[in-house]
Amino acid sequence: MRALALRLYGAQLRYPAGQEVHTAASGRIAALHELFLEIEDREAHLTGVGEVRANIAFITGTPEDEVQPGIVSLCRRLDLTDSAAFAISFDHLRLDAPKICCALVDNAVCDLAARRHQQCVAAYLGGNWRADGVACNNCVFWGSDADMQANLARYVALGFSKIKLRVGLGTLDDDLRRLSWIRSTYGRALTLSIDANGAWSADQALFAIDRMRQFDIEYVEQPTAKGDWSALDRVTGACELLVMIDEGLQDDADVALVCANQGRIAAHLKIAKAGGVSKLMEIGRMFDRHGVSYVVGQMNEGAIATAVAVHAAMALSPRIGELYGALGIVSDAASGVVYKRGRVFVPAGPGLGVTLRRDKARLLWCSDDE
Repeated sequence: MRALALRLYGAQLRYPAGQEVHTAASGRIAALHELFLEIEDREAHLTGVGEVRANIAFITGTPEDEVQPGIVSLCRRLDLTDSAAFAISFDHLRLDAPKICCALVDNAVCDLAARRHQQCVAAYLGGNWRADGVACNNCVFWGSDADMQANLARYVALGFSKIKLRVGLGTLDDDLRRLSWIRSTYGRALTLSIDANGAWSADQALFAIDRMRQFDIEYVEQPTAKGDWSALDRVTGACELLVMIDEGLQDDADVALVCANQGRIAAHLKIAKAGGVSKLMEIGRMFDRHGVSYVVGQMNEGAIATAVAVHAAMALSPRIGELYGALGIVSDAASGVVYKRGRVFVPAGPGLGVTLRRDKARLLWCSDDE
């Protein structure tokens, strides 16, 4: 019998009505298509788990219906003889596999490795678990004004004081009205930022940002289309606000361009884009060396994916965590991630401190069946 066994599960996770994900890049997302991978080490009697969201082609470039087959294809080629052979095969195979597929394996590997070392993931990554959690912002997605107001009231009640508003979906007047309502209702108690998710041209971005400055905006995220570095450079050079890149931060070349900007561009790190938590840590440390301000964030996803991002944030030095992804999900496949006082908390461990509830997910594939 092979020393390692792999099991892939799936689940559809949802938020309550009115809290759905809706951005200029994603459109409206009715449900989060989550995939979970368990790696069982039979010799150590330990299991590590990872989670990724499949329906995020707008940021990874991998179509939703190709994610599960890509993961199974990658897993079938991994050497399950023992942990050393597994690591060697993964290091080789991840070079040409989709990053979202690699991220799932890498996250599960990290959880398992931390459990082997009897550490929490934050410590395994070179940091420390923090009893005070990680400072976190929250996001108001596109939707009705009534939904915006209800969601904001819920976030403020949980202690969130840093709020990001999604813009660029309706008219500029819509965005200005929403910002005006937030400021008139909450005054300066909230720190506001905006995220256009690449919806604007450089001209549109500069015009909109100029109109929005009256609301004391901290930063603008992804004002122009991903990949259009000339537009982003133009906005960065002409705009008085801090500009942050998200969808446009896709590969090592983009990371190098951000580093070369000498801190003029901030960055939004996500495991799904990086290809796993180990790669996210590598990028974060590179940004630390080059003086780049960054957010450790995540996609909207469940508690297991949220937990690994929180542990990574504990091991890095982000300006803030954007780690609200598991907040409010109905029937999540794991628990243990807690939001209060504007912060996110995870159990001390070992590993991620959270485990998969198999009764909340459906088994899709198992290496033992082949």
